[in-house]
Amino acid sequence: MDEHGAGGGQADKDTEGDILPRFKGLPNIVEGVNDIYAHLVQRHVQNYPPDGSFTKWVDPQIIILFETGNINQVIEAAVRDLKHPIGTGLVASILVQEPLSQTLIYKIRARMELMDERIAAHPNFLNTLKMIERMNCKTIKIEEYDPADKQKLYGRMKPRSPIVVLDFPQIYFGNKPSAVITINTFRNLKEAVKLCRREGLEFDTVSVWTSKLTEGYDLLYGLSRYPNFRFNCINVPFKAHAMVTIKNGYHYEVIAVDGELKTIVFPLQDDS
Repeated sequence: MDEHGAGGGQADKDTEGDILPRFKGLPNIVEGVNDIYAHLVQRHVQNYPPDGSFTKWVDPQIIILFETGNINQVIEAAVRDLKHPIGTGLVASILVQEPLSQTLIYKIRARMELMDERIAAHPNFLNTLKMIERMNCKTIKIEEYDPADKQKLYGRMKPRSPIVVLDFPQIYFGNKPSAVITINTFRNLKEAVKLCRREGLEFDTVSVWTSKLTEGYDLLYGLSRYPNFRFNCINVPFKAHAMVTIKNGYHYEVIAVDGELKTIVFPLQDDS
C-alpha cells in the first residue's frame, strides 16, 4: 500500500489526522434540505437579477404626465417595465394630472401582461405583497374570476400578475426595489413637485409628458436634485457634446440649475 493509503484517504485528512469536509471553509448550502433542486432554484431567485439591482434602486425613473401629454406613450412604458419590474433604469413611479388619472389607470389595467416568473417568486415582490396587505393599499392587477362564484364582485390576483399601487409613495415599501410601480395624482405643477419628492427615491431621470415645454422647464427648478430630464420621450440616450445640440431629430441641452448641470432631451417633432 502506498503512502496515501487505499482510496487516497490521506488526502481527506488535515495534518492532525482529522477528517476534512469535502469543501472545507465553504457553507453547506444543502444541509437539511430535502428537495435540493428546488432549494437551488430558490437561491437563484433570491439573487436575481445577477447585476445586483435587486439590492438597491439603480437609475430609477419617474414619469410626470400632464393633462396635455401623450398618455399612450406613458402606458407603453409602464406596461413594458411591469413585465420585469426589477432592474436598471426602470419606471418606479408615475405622477398623473387629475383629468387623466382614471383613464391612465383603466388603460394600464387593460394592457397588463404577466410578469417574469422569477420576479413573481422574488423576496422583494413577496415582501411588497405583505406591505400592501398590511397597509390595505389600493392596487390594480390582473384578476381572475371563479365562474361558480357569482356573488363575488372582484376577482383574485392572477399568479404572476404585476401590481400598480395607487396613492402610496415607493418609500413605504422599504429601501430595496419593490417590484411594483406607484401611481399618484396631482392637480398642479407645485403638487407634482411635492409628490415627486415624497416618493423618496433618487431618480436618475424625470420623464415629463406635456404639450407645453414651459411646464417641463418649470419642473427643473422644483426638482433640481435630479440630474436628467426627458420631455415627451423616455430612454433616449443623452448624446450631447455641447451645451446645445440637435441630433437625429432630438434637441439636447445642458443647463445649470442652482450650480448643478442638468441634461435635457426632447424630440423636435412628436409623430406619435
